[in-house]
Amino acid sequence: MLIDTHCHLSFKAFSDDWRDVINRARSKGIQMITVGSQQKTSEEAITIANESDGVFASIGFHPSHADDDEFNYNWFLENANNPKVVAIGECGVEFFRTPEKEIKEILKKQEEILRKQISIAKQNDLPVILHARNSESESIDSSYYHLLRIIKDENYPKCVVHCYGGTWKEAKDFLDFGCMISFTGIVTFKNASEDLIETVKKIPNDKFMIETDAPYLSPEPHRGEENEPLFVEYVAQGVAQIKNMPYDDIASITTKNAKDFFNI
Repeated sequence: MLIDTHCHLSFKAFSDDWRDVINRARSKGIQMITVGSQQKTSEEAITIANESDGVFASIGFHPSHADDDEFNYNWFLENANNPKVVAIGECGVEFFRTPEKEIKEILKKQEEILRKQISIAKQNDLPVILHARNSESESIDSSYYHLLRIIKDENYPKCVVHCYGGTWKEAKDFLDFGCMISFTGIVTFKNASEDLIETVKKIPNDKFMIETDAPYLSPEPHRGEENEPLFVEYVAQGVAQIKNMPYDDIASITTKNAKDFFNI
């Protein structure tokens, strides 16, 4: 059994075939968490989870929408207590392709929305799925630095940093605070960074989970195709290879970690 802890079944890519996508994964015993990035996709995530066995939802507001959409605090607060909702997010800090002169203003908006989502998580005792992506400019501080600063200030370690792409030092800072780390199909890429490989090698077995981030980041041997939860097994295989551990052990470890973390 495996758990894909982060996929986006409510995204447009799956609008016509999400039931088939779920059935393919469930036929292999794979459970999944479908993650919203705005109110609309969060609403649809709940609907999909309610209609599907072995599927759970996370509701959240992605930082990339801080400038083009309104965060409806009351809606997210009201829906956080749905039995199928197991987390808040994804939410966090997004610097990718952000002009340097706009970083301070954008970060201020993103931080305000992130803190509101952490507040909702606290009120419902739910974990938070965190997103961070760095700017292409090396002169801008790491998004992971700001993310850690905010969750420390909120004193809420019940978080997972999804699609991890930082350094081992940054990962250790999150782990020392009490957070989890999640890996995607990037671990199977031939050009995976040395920082990522080091993090996978060094991370303790009780501190990480796996995900697809479908429909994005398809792992080898499906790179270039549309990703789906069924492919989470390749992420497990990639982690097993890097850590020099049996696949079955990685499957068992990550499933237990996900069940414990998301209370499923």
